Order: sequence, then C-alpha cells, then structure tokens
Amino acid sequence: GRINYDYKGIYLIGLSGRFDGSIKFPKGNQWAFFPSASVGYRISEEAYFGKAKDYVSNLKIRASYGSIGNQEVGSNMFLETMTKYDGGVSWINAAGTGLLDYFGQPKMVSSSLTWEKINTTNIGVDLGFLNNTLNVTFDWFQRDTKGMLAPGKALPDVIGANAAWENAGSLRTRGWELTIDWRQQFGKWNVFAVANLSDHKTVVTEWDSNNLINDYY
Repeated sequence: GRINYDYKGIYLIGLSGRFDGSIKFPKGNQWAFFPSASVGYRISEEAYFGKAKDYVSNLKIRASYGSIGNQEVGSNMFLETMTKYDGGVSWINAAGTGLLDYFGQPKMVSSSLTWEKINTTNIGVDLGFLNNTLNVTFDWFQRDTKGMLAPGKALPDVIGANAAWENAGSLRTRGWELTIDWRQQFGKWNVFAVANLSDHKTVVTEWDSNNLINDYY
C-alpha cells in the first residue's frame, strides 16, 4: 500500500508498507511487514523566498526512512537435512570391499530463522541555480542491516555437528554523496557535465557468535 500527499508543491509526504512472505523460513516466521516514509519541504516555492528564486531556482530539504527484507539465506536452512555419503566406511572389512552408503546425522537448525532486515535513513538537500542550469544534490545516509545470517556459537566437537545458522549479526553503513551537474544550451547544442563524490564506511555492530568473522571481514 502507498499514500502520497502534496500540498501546493511545497509540503510532500509519502507513506508505504508491504508484507513479504517466503518459504525459506519456518512456519510462523515466513511473513514480515516493511514500512517506509519520506517527507520533503520545497522552500523555494514559499512566498517569502521571493526574489531569491532568480538565483536559487530550487531549494528542497528531504528525509526518508525505509525498511526492506532479504530472504537470500540459502535453501533449507531451517530443515534438519541429512547428507548422504557414497561408498564410505572403508573399515567395515579388512579387504576394503563392499563399502556401504551411509548418512550423516541431521544438521543443527534454528527454529527462529527469519528475514534479514535492512533499515535505511536518508537526509538530503537539492539545490538548483540559474533556472536549474547548475544543480547540487547532497545526501547523508545510514543503513542498518539487522539479523544477518551467521553461524551460531560453536558447539563442542562431541556433538558431531556444526552450530546452526542464526540471525546473529548486524552491520551499519554510514556515508554521504555529493552530485553536481551543469546543463547549458548553445543554439542547437546541449552541453551536460556531472561530477560525483561519495564516501562510506561499514562496520559490524553485532556478532553473537564465537565463530570467526572472516566472511564479512
């Protein structure tokens, strides 16, 4: 579902929400709700902006927050599957013949495996100069990834199985982006140039496991 509201092109609001379901999770954890919201304020459309618009043709500040889900956790991660080994157990007889097929024990699974959730916050400003001949856009963002699939706490070797994978990790990415573009028409010729500069840093904020973090590192 989605709702948009626009008051005189000055105040802008957008709300949306979605339910997603996936058979990659156990019953009871297959569905999740993901909301999003955005607001914008076009200062340049206010009456008090007046003559400044001759130079600053567009001035808009905006903010947004949104959540999406990731189901790509692998297939059958919540099922206690068994691995079949062909022609193993060579010690069954001294001659090493007549080898048997056998199965390993069921793998450890998590009964609460569910969606990985990515929550993004964005704050930005749009500037247009000289009838939008020159445009500047700046964004600051933070993206939090919650419930990353990761191996659970290591188990004693005597159990004979690896730890179950769980929603045991979190990531945070913070960064910014600056874009400047220029458009100019000379007779029948249109000239366009754009420059972009950005930077971000990602850190692991949670790792509820004593297994190594090599994959994400």
